[in-house]
Amino acid sequence: MPDNRHSVIGEGTDVGLIGGIAVAVWFLILDTIAGHPLQTPSLLGQMVILGDRSPDPQLAFGAILLYTAFHFIVFAVLGIGLVALVHWGQDNPVVRYALLPVFLVFEVLFYGFLMILSERTNELFPFWAVVSANTLAAVSMAYFLWRRHPAFRDSIRDTPLGAAPLR
Repeated sequence: MPDNRHSVIGEGTDVGLIGGIAVAVWFLILDTIAGHPLQTPSLLGQMVILGDRSPDPQLAFGAILLYTAFHFIVFAVLGIGLVALVHWGQDNPVVRYALLPVFLVFEVLFYGFLMILSERTNELFPFWAVVSANTLAAVSMAYFLWRRHPAFRDSIRDTPLGAAPLR
């Protein structure tokens, strides 16, 4: 019988790591294909963490390390929030309505954040690459949560979105 006790913080951190790894690997692949591996975390570290408006295209390992830590902390916080919503959504079908808007808001806010940082981000991080990375992260995290929470799956089957609870 599966263990139904889940630590929101522990499981949320795991979910965030899954999403963070998905995004990091995606951009590592894109950077490697373009011939400059690790350039994305280097540039984002220089812009987001160090505040450089015109980042150096040469790799800055300090910026890579700082941005990587920041990246995984943000994803861990997002994961904790998602796990809390899943736990809450097991008993309250209305809460499940929040899951799709959370994903959409995350997509729009992240891309908007990149556009505010610099005009250069449009050429460095095209819209399709950002949307693909965030979608890959969302699918990876959702798959983990779907497999981990049979009670959530059962609640969706028993009370689909828009239906009144049977209790």
